[in-house]
Amino acid sequence: MADSDIQITFDADNHIRVLDPEKFKQMENLSQECQNFTEKIHQFGTTVQTLVDVLDGQAKRIEFEKLRAIGQKNLAEMESENRRRKQQQMRALIASKEAELSRLTTYYDSLEKVEREQKAMIERLSNNDV
Repeated sequence: MADSDIQITFDADNHIRVLDPEKFKQMENLSQECQNFTEKIHQFGTTVQTLVDVLDGQAKRIEFEKLRAIGQKNLAEMESENRRRKQQQMRALIASKEAELSRLTTYYDSLEKVEREQKAMIERLSNNDV
């Protein structure tokens, strides 16, 4: 009975076919659709890989810019700190120079006093000689 269900036919290329021509045509269509689907899946995979590569490149650029921005921020903070430190140094230098000026002014005043005293003594001695 199983032998009676099998049909042997020849296709247009004179190939022997065991399947019903209608089922064979459906099988060929299904095979073609599977091949088309496989190609589309491959194209989709390629597109996805391209997208992943582009996004990875963008992520690297973003990370680079983030690091650069952090570096710029750190430089700005360091510049502020450097300016503050320089300002403190200048204030200390000014205080030192003012202290030296005060010391020299006092020394100058004492020298003037000594000079006046010496002139007064010379004047007195000169007046006594006469």
